[in-house]
Amino acid sequence: MLAQWKRHFLVVAAFILIYYCVFRDTLNSSYHGLISSFSSLGPANSTLGFGAVYVVSGLNSPRRFGLVQAANVTGIDLTIPTQPIWTDHDERKFYEDGFGNITTTTGSIRAWLAHDSVLQEFIDSGHETALILEDDVDWDIRLRTMQIPRAAAAIRSYSDRFAPNPRLSPRRPRAASSYYGDTSAWDLLYIGHCGDYFDAVEQYGVDRTISPSELATTNHTFYADATLIPRSDLHPFTAQLFNELHITEHIRMVHQSVWPLCTFGYAVTRAAAIKIHARVAPPKATHEAFDVAMLHACRAGAADGLRCVTVNPELFHHMEGESIISQQNPDPMGIPPVDFAGLEQTMERGETSNIGCGFWSGDFDFDEDFERLGYLRKEVAGKGRCLKPGRG
Repeated sequence: MLAQWKRHFLVVAAFILIYYCVFRDTLNSSYHGLISSFSSLGPANSTLGFGAVYVVSGLNSPRRFGLVQAANVTGIDLTIPTQPIWTDHDERKFYEDGFGNITTTTGSIRAWLAHDSVLQEFIDSGHETALILEDDVDWDIRLRTMQIPRAAAAIRSYSDRFAPNPRLSPRRPRAASSYYGDTSAWDLLYIGHCGDYFDAVEQYGVDRTISPSELATTNHTFYADATLIPRSDLHPFTAQLFNELHITEHIRMVHQSVWPLCTFGYAVTRAAAIKIHARVAPPKATHEAFDVAMLHACRAGAADGLRCVTVNPELFHHMEGESIISQQNPDPMGIPPVDFAGLEQTMERGETSNIGCGFWSGDFDFDEDFERLGYLRKEVAGKGRCLKPGRG
């Protein structure tokens, strides 16, 4: 009896050992494959591989100066449409065209109208894709040379793996290949956001543990990115998510959007922009804010909403305003939960959440010194040198 038990034990142990070795080798080879294939894309062009980069920015916005300075250093060509001067009449129409008991603030209404105006500009442009940024975003100095190329390759891989079979979707023809691959495979890319934490965020974060098993029901792909900051420096909510999902350091994920927050930097196709403008998030009172309407559209999926894909952690994150930074003891009830959770870390690091070496500090401003601009383009953006005090 004992001998028989030992034989069974040895068989089971051998099976576990073989399974582990196979799984380990498969995992390692898949990461190596991702690294080699993702490094094959060259630096993105001045519109980051899209038809254009549009900016949502109001007239005389104080945030525009810093954005334009950062874009010049990075080599990004921005299109900043002139926004209408929104009036009380526009706000009343927003409510009159809507439905339900919606209490949307004036700021949210005008932000919604501004996004809709930029989407219409894109629709009228003739471009097939566009990246839309809000004017208070920050990004890493290596965005165009390293981060976007790797993200684009990962999005290509994701699209190839999870795009609907064209034979099963005859009405959705395959689009011509672009820097991001088949653009008929997605409607909206969340490249910039304030988190996709796989569930709703309460005042102090997601109130449940996210299980690694949830990835089994969420289309996703991983890719290595050496520019991703250490886990200890990631926004606390982001670090918690990646720890709970057992994702290793310096790995980003491209995944089906689950609960995407904020619209700091999203890419759309022409067809998606038309759908957003006309049906998914038209400028009328249906949700609390534009980004909430987009979240609901992404959660609704292709039939009633949008096919959304998230780059996680994000490549664009919004910069904290001076009014928040200057507070000695900021009131958590007056600050969005994600911002409040990352505020102390932002102050300690001197960097925007989830950004390694960004522009928020002003260290790479050049004003009108074009000789300095040339130097910054070569040494900072070109070589990826973080020439800040104590760094570089």
